[in-house]
This record gives sequence, structure tokens and C-alpha cells, in this order.
Amino acid sequence: MTTETHPGPRFTRADPIPQHHAVRSPVGRIVSWLALAIVLLIILNTLLHNDNIHLDVIARYLFDWRILEGVLGAIALAVVSFVFASVIGVVVGYARVSRNPVARTASWLYVWFFRSVPLIVFILIFGNFALFLPKLGIGIPFTDLSFWSVSTNSVLVPMVAGGVALSLEQGAYLAEIVRAGTQSVSESQREAAAAMGLSPWQIERKVVLPQAIPVMIPPAGSTFVLLLKSTSLVYAIAGTEVLGVAEQIASQNLATMEMLFVASIWYLVLTSLASLGQRYLERRTSAYRRRVRTTDAAVTAEAATEGDAGARSA
Repeated sequence: MTTETHPGPRFTRADPIPQHHAVRSPVGRIVSWLALAIVLLIILNTLLHNDNIHLDVIARYLFDWRILEGVLGAIALAVVSFVFASVIGVVVGYARVSRNPVARTASWLYVWFFRSVPLIVFILIFGNFALFLPKLGIGIPFTDLSFWSVSTNSVLVPMVAGGVALSLEQGAYLAEIVRAGTQSVSESQREAAAAMGLSPWQIERKVVLPQAIPVMIPPAGSTFVLLLKSTSLVYAIAGTEVLGVAEQIASQNLATMEMLFVASIWYLVLTSLASLGQRYLERRTSAYRRRVRTTDAAVTAEAATEGDAGARSA
């Protein structure tokens, strides 16, 4: 008695590999949407039919001029802090990849310190900095000779103290983004640019940065959104951003939950707008990265073809 075995289908390199796609049932998706709708309805019903929440108070204070000033304060604080944090991030980020061991060590210590301590702690430190240094000034170190001095409290007002803390803390995160972005450019491109006679500054400006910036933009956008939300922590030192103003109003009208809802609505609006801008930048930069990868692949393939041709001729 003999048994015959039938070999399975054979595929050559040119034959496409068959792919089997599982057919997804719409039932699971429908159930998920229904569950989400039920949860949202429960939350909405709790808000609309809760005697402890006065919707008229929320509507009255949503566009109150004090709240709007707090919104502008939060936007200004986030933008100014992000600008200073970006400057810090570029300087520290390049120091992280420097050949100077002192610069590398100092930048690593900066990043380690400001990423390890919570932001609220830095805000409280700078908000109470006068307890540490009652006066800020210029003089000769290790002597009592001072050329100019000013009261610390007159300089580090709550919003300035919060901005300093936000800039220093977010600068550490942006430094890592800059470091990763510059290191994403291969060393061979730097060597090729140097072989063409470009100076180190020209290499960074013409070769590294055009490729590194698209890599940096998406995480930097996420950092700005996080920074925008983090401005709410400045209320801990009586800052005049949205949450701080809402807390001040709540101390007068005793509508604590209503004012917290007002602040939440405005933060939802601000972060949603910032996230939309981030998504737009991500789409633009992803398209650029695809073009760069296609060009690099074509150059690599051409170089490989030329190398094979040279090897065969040899």
C-alpha cells in the first residue's frame, strides 16, 4: 500500500505571497459605539439633572472678562515659556552631542535634574524664591560689594516665576528632542558634506537641520500641548491664568464646581486647537520624511548598482 504526497504550491521570488485578511464582523464595532454612547449619555444626564451643579452659573462666567483675561494669560504664558524653552533646548541639546566632555556632562546634569523633579515643585520654589534670596543683583562674588540690586518679589511675580519654572523644565525635554533629531541624521552624510569642503556650521545648517527639524516638530508640538495644560499649575502661587482666575472667582461666589467646569471647558478648547495645529504639522512633516526616505532609497540603490557593476567589471 503506497501513499502519495502532493507537494504544496511552490512560489518563486516573483510570485506574490498570498495574504489572507480576516473578515471583521461589524457587531463588535456596533457594540463598542453603543457602549460609548451609553457612557456619554450617563455623564450628560448627571450634569444636566444634578441639583448641585448650576448650569446658569457656568454659562454666565464662561465668557466673563476676568476668565477671558485668564485665557489670554495662559496663552501668553505658554507661548513665551515655549520660546525660552526652545532656546534652552537647542543649546542644551547640541551640548548633549558635543565632543567637549564638560559640555556633555553639564548638559546631562541639567536634563537629569529638571526631568527628575516634578514641575509643581519648581513652580513653588520660584514662587517663594524670596525666602532663599530676598534680593537679586549684580556685584562681586564672595564680597559684600553690590553694584545693583532689586527685591526678588518685585521681579519674580507669580506669572514670571511660573514662566521661569516652565521654561527650565520644558527646556530639558526639548533638549532631548533636539538631541534625538540631530542624531537621526546619519554620520555618513556629515562625512560626505565635510569631504565636499563644508564647514561644521554649514554642515549643520545645510545638511543636518533640514532633515532634523521635520523629525523634531511632532514631539515638540506634543511638548507645547503639555506646556499649555501645565500652565494651570501656576495657580499654586496665585497665578492669573484660567484656573487661578476661576479659583479667585469661586472664593467670592462659592460656586467651586461650576468655576472648575468653566476652567475645564477653556482648557479643552485651547488644547484642542493646539492639537489640531500639531496634527497639521505632523502631516506636513510625515510627507517630507516619506520623500526623504524615497530619495535615500533611490540613492542607495543606485550606489549598490554601481558597486555591483564595478565588481563585475573587475
